[in-house]
Amino acid sequence: MRKFYLTLALCLLLFSYNQTANASLVETKKDAGYVSLNASKYIEVEPNTARVTFAIENTAETAQKASSDNNTTSNQIINALKKITNTKTDVITTTNFSVSPIYATNKDGKRIIKNYSATNSVTVKTSSIENVSSLIDLAIKNGANRIDGLYFSYENENTACNEMYPQLMDSLTKQAAILAKAAGTSLDGIKSIGASCSVESNVSNGRFYISKAAGNLDSVAIEEASTPVESGKVKVRIYINANFYVK
Repeated sequence: MRKFYLTLALCLLLFSYNQTANASLVETKKDAGYVSLNASKYIEVEPNTARVTFAIENTAETAQKASSDNNTTSNQIINALKKITNTKTDVITTTNFSVSPIYATNKDGKRIIKNYSATNSVTVKTSSIENVSSLIDLAIKNGANRIDGLYFSYENENTACNEMYPQLMDSLTKQAAILAKAAGTSLDGIKSIGASCSVESNVSNGRFYISKAAGNLDSVAIEEASTPVESGKVKVRIYINANFYVK
């Protein structure tokens, strides 16, 4: 029995030594230091999504009349846009509806309510970039006063980024190896990797657009009358931060 206890104690001692040795190896690896690098890359892609916001603004003697007229025009625009959009992929929403008084000064110098202004916005999100010109002309034909925003973007950016991550990571690894060699050592695995992918939308800001054919658009000739809209390219930014252990 005494021999058994001695054997068990010896085994425990050896196990403890091995664990300490392994821990020391890990700590030694960490103490050797690491190389930290980051890099970013921009690529240009064709946009696959457009968002265009139309404004409907009108005035009337009463708030109720201004609201009612605006609602009629907004519905007319929405119904027209639905005819040339894809109900499965495109989205039409209304936002920023408001009714407010317009003040004036009478002959006695008193501030009075002259009439009321109603404003509403209709936003179309579409994956049919080629339809943007027709959407603009059709909205204006049906009562839209202006465009409050036109955005071209690229959705599902991971598709583009997944293709670029290996190239950027390979470049960072080669740079890290060069730095390690210059320091008299070499790489010994990866400590950590961080990455991100983002899209910079191609934005046309401001309130703009007067249709060249406004008021004279034939429903059959909408496409021919449309003013060309260039979507340009959309930038996708890929970023990687990588930390490499050295021996």
